[in-house]
This record gives sequence, C-alpha cells and structure tokens, in this order.
Amino acid sequence: MTTSNKNKAPAFFEVVFRGKPKVVRSFLSGLVLGSCDGATIYYSFLDGVHHEGKAEKLAEMVGIRGVDCHVIVDTEVSALLKKLGKKIAAETGLSIISHRKIRGASLTFGYSAYARKYDEEILALLKKLPTELNTRGFKHKVNVDPKARGVEAYAPAHHFEAKGSGAITGPVDKVIELKKAFASYPLIKAEDIILKLA
Repeated sequence: MTTSNKNKAPAFFEVVFRGKPKVVRSFLSGLVLGSCDGATIYYSFLDGVHHEGKAEKLAEMVGIRGVDCHVIVDTEVSALLKKLGKKIAAETGLSIISHRKIRGASLTFGYSAYARKYDEEILALLKKLPTELNTRGFKHKVNVDPKARGVEAYAPAHHFEAKGSGAITGPVDKVIELKKAFASYPLIKAEDIILKLA
C-alpha cells in the first residue's frame, strides 16, 4: 500500500551557510524567485529558532570562526542547494557547512495571567492547536484570593492569578507558526525553538 504525497507532511532541512545573514537572505531570495516559486524558507535568527551554542558564540566573538547563517528550507530548496553547492561557493563566496534533515521541533513556553479572561483566551489557543502538534508536561495553576479583590494590577497580591507552562512538539513549520501566534499574546513567554536533527 502506498501513501499519497498529498497526505505526507512536508520535510524540512536545516542548512548552515558560512556567510553574513544579509548576504544569505539576498542570495536565497534570488534563488527562490528564479527557481522555486512558492518555496518555504525560515531564518533561525528571525523566526526564534535556537541556532548558536555557547561554544559557537565564543568562537565567533574571539574571531576563530566566521559568521554562520542557519536556514530552514523545504525539500525543493534543499535539493537545489545540494545540486548547486560547489557553484554557490565559487560564484557567491557563500559555503554550505551543514545540511541536515529536521525530524521535529519543540517550543517551551510559560505565562502568568491576572484576569480570568486572559487565562481562558490562552487555554482556548492551546486547545485549538493543529493536530500535528502535541503538548508535553503542561501545568496549569489558578489562585483566587477574595481578600485581594479590587487591588491594582501592579500590586503584590492579586484577586485572580493563573500560571501555565509546558512544551509543544511537532513538525518545525507548525512549531514556528505557533511561535508567531504566541507573539500576539504578550502574556506568553516562549523560548527559542529547539530542532531535533537527523
């Protein structure tokens, strides 16, 4: 029995370029305009994807290593970059130093809400996640203090306080889109997305 490609989740790859992010973005914009209409590309530094370890940052600061740009691309762009790798290096000065398939991604988040309606809005958002995403270790706690009713929002005691935290896992494109949706809710603090690479 064969599975239709329409039902199959799209594959994504992390490609690491040795080169300045501005140059990489310009190059990929031209590549997509000329060859891959409708391609999906995410830039780790723009889309909140963790892309530098402490050792990498330190090496860059002391001048041991050049500037890298981590990019997430779909299958079509990945294949084109593999095919053109040597030509890209020769003609642009950019080099691809890593090219790995992404198996999944995770996003850790937390929030504090001092009004029931905000807590309910966030819980509703979490209940409407795309089916490809899974919530892990979600904790939700509500405290109601009748003595604090009418106290200002900046006071140390609150009539209503809800706290929630957990992690979301799933396909990298869905996790990135969720992080963008979280940005509309100032009470939600989302960490950088962590990639699970093949």
